[in-house]
Amino acid sequence: MAEGIVLTRSGYRIRLALPDEIGIVLGLIDDAAAWLRSKHTTQWRSPWPSADQRWKRVHEALLNRETWLLLDAERPIGTVSIRSSGHMELWTPEERAVEAVYLHRLVIDRAYAGAGLGAELIGWAGREGASRQRDARLIRIDVWTDNVELHAYYRRLGFRHVAIRTTSDRTPSGALFERPLDPPEPARHPRITKWPGH
Repeated sequence: MAEGIVLTRSGYRIRLALPDEIGIVLGLIDDAAAWLRSKHTTQWRSPWPSADQRWKRVHEALLNRETWLLLDAERPIGTVSIRSSGHMELWTPEERAVEAVYLHRLVIDRAYAGAGLGAELIGWAGREGASRQRDARLIRIDVWTDNVELHAYYRRLGFRHVAIRTTSDRTPSGALFERPLDPPEPARHPRITKWPGH
């Protein structure tokens, strides 16, 4: 675990991020990007394809109520966006015919690294997405193509590598992974709980 943070809490709250919290969401992404610069990847080295386009994409997800904030007390420590459809050029029509929960921009504050929160957030996001898509069978994620350490992380969490694909807009996030959804019931003592009303 980094930066001397001691995890004394047994639980964390998650809620929908509000449109005016875009700075918080982008801050979590930018902090992760700073850490990634020490790794063998170009992921988030600069906003893709531009700062304006990234802002627009993230803001759209906030307006569509797709983006969630994970909090330790009042401190935002993570984020994930949940969608019911995948990129039309990354996932084939046959793949998209199988209902799935698609995760994007999953970030955990590096101060909380090693605590298993990333895995728990993936499981929670899968269940949350499936609660709105009764026939969903899979969790899917597209990953930065050259971030091989992240590929290995998803494999350790039970994801299967599907393919590496390119798109007309040359998205750098073309490595595709999927795994079956977790059972509908959460862990016996989940650390991540949803705020009432969200």
